[in-house]
Amino acid sequence: MCGFSGFIAAKSSQLKPDLVLQSMLGKISHRGPDDSGIWLDGRIAFGHQRLSIHDLSPLGHQPMHSASGRFVVVFNGEIYNFQHLRMQLVRLGKVFYSDSDTEVLLAAIEVWGVENSLKQFVGMFAFALWDKQEKKLFLARDRIGEKPLYYSKSEDGIVFGSQLGALAVHPDVDKEIDRNALGLYLRHGYIPAPHSIYVNTYKLMPGCYLEIAFNRDRLVFSQPKAYWSLEASILSTQSEDKISKPDAALFKLDALINDSVELQSKADVPLGAFLSGGVDSSIVTAYMQSQSSVPVNTFTIGFDDEKFNEAKFAKNIADYLGTNHTEYYINESNLLDVVPTLPDIYDEPFADSSQIPTVIVGALAKKKVSVALSGDGGDELFCGYGRYERTVKRWKSISKVPRTFRSLIGSASTLIPPRYNIAYDRVLSNTPRGLIRTLDYLGCSEFKDFYKRSVSSLENCEQVIKGADGVATVYDKSQLAGDAFYEHMMISDTLQYLPDDILVKVDRAFMSSSLEGRIPLLDHRIAEFAWRVPVDIHRYDGKGKYLLRELLYRKVPKNLIDRPKMGFAIPLADWLRGPLLDWSEQLLSENRLEDDGIFDVKFVSGIWQQHKLHIADWSTLLWSVIMFNAWYEKQ
Repeated sequence: MCGFSGFIAAKSSQLKPDLVLQSMLGKISHRGPDDSGIWLDGRIAFGHQRLSIHDLSPLGHQPMHSASGRFVVVFNGEIYNFQHLRMQLVRLGKVFYSDSDTEVLLAAIEVWGVENSLKQFVGMFAFALWDKQEKKLFLARDRIGEKPLYYSKSEDGIVFGSQLGALAVHPDVDKEIDRNALGLYLRHGYIPAPHSIYVNTYKLMPGCYLEIAFNRDRLVFSQPKAYWSLEASILSTQSEDKISKPDAALFKLDALINDSVELQSKADVPLGAFLSGGVDSSIVTAYMQSQSSVPVNTFTIGFDDEKFNEAKFAKNIADYLGTNHTEYYINESNLLDVVPTLPDIYDEPFADSSQIPTVIVGALAKKKVSVALSGDGGDELFCGYGRYERTVKRWKSISKVPRTFRSLIGSASTLIPPRYNIAYDRVLSNTPRGLIRTLDYLGCSEFKDFYKRSVSSLENCEQVIKGADGVATVYDKSQLAGDAFYEHMMISDTLQYLPDDILVKVDRAFMSSSLEGRIPLLDHRIAEFAWRVPVDIHRYDGKGKYLLRELLYRKVPKNLIDRPKMGFAIPLADWLRGPLLDWSEQLLSENRLEDDGIFDVKFVSGIWQQHKLHIADWSTLLWSVIMFNAWYEKQ
């Protein structure tokens, strides 16, 4: 499995309009193809009747051709059900010469076409497919968004790739910072699709494909088309399709998870699992171990700070299941080694601080295995976040305030500049930050606004960035009508937070160690099933994730599972004041901020001083600024 990138040039003034499909084995160097041998893999020349491949790298993987020679593909990911599809295609007369899922992908497209094939694939993937007969390029991405795909339009054509760093070295890609996207990043700690950090460069949305036709000296772009949409699936679900009884839901989910884990556990290389000790990773590990005749390799990260340490719980579960368990405790040396590498690993600004242990645990696992399963996705699909219940309770209290009064407060709160958050009352020894946040909450006229505010680091983030305007995202849309509060939060998080934060964090972290991560709970059939189950069942005992926990209790004693949820949090606030202080000081210096001309210098300097003096915990917002500056420094 490897990344890819390429471009189509369409201007008639060029000698040959051409398409380049690349296989990228590491970070593309700004110095070009002579550096490290990781540059172009092949070139498809439109002007030739036959495909012309020029292998420019001894380390490269050439694109694969279909049996007929009509299609050429570069592919990143895995199709888990390729063996089942292969049997269908053999019955239709197809002959195969390898055990590759890529060969099955090409054969499927020859028989069923692009969209119908996409609908049959079960997997995580991004690919670029060239149709020589129709002179069309197709870019496609998996349903949930496990694998990335970027593209950039320019006057000369389109540049595309599975890593933003591969696009950035191309002269046709505009490297100007999209300050509106930067505002979204400061709000959430990540940049949601379809936006990217660069103007005119976009992420293909999950479950979509893009078609580009070559017509003489110009390219004809279609709009990205959804071949699968969780939102559409949810909205089309009729009441009679709902699973109304817990026992029936448990029976169906047990079969789905068992099948997904079995499919994703097939590998011709050493296999393992990440075990944090929480419900999601534990249930994936438990199903893996029940299907295996030998102990499964499991891995976990620990912290010396007991408030964040789940390693001891993971070890108890590993001991009970009988896995071959490895744990590693993060120390100051790890931080100083890993943190400066993050801008290279996440080649777009990214500030979910749990990226640090994720990178470390990925490197730890790679010492023993090449493929590892994780339990991501359970919170979004099965109503597992503790913030869901807290948000609903707060909203029910706030909504008792007359809406007219809340609208007035909302209008007033939008006029408060972010800088007022850092005013300091030495007598009271506090800041007005909490009061401003309370006004923001009270000023929300609808639940969608309230939830967006609750998942935002700061209201009016755009005012902290020079030249930025607000941009709407999934969180600005009312997903479901009425009082479907839990459903709104779940679908909003599934459509944005999951693919643009959680899956970005996992994919980039693991790929940095050449480790393939697989996520069984994100099989699209499980996602569709989860939305056929009413929230009343997901919260059957008032806790959330009822179905996952009940299935896990069949494999692991309750006393090993039932405890307060920690998540994969880290002691970031203390680290910024301690081992990461000197590094952070350099990236947050006022001179540097002034020279860059991007952030409101007084505001950023103010929250940094307050944080260092323990006046307020600004670690989340500071980490976003720090990670952007660290990334920007390398551009």
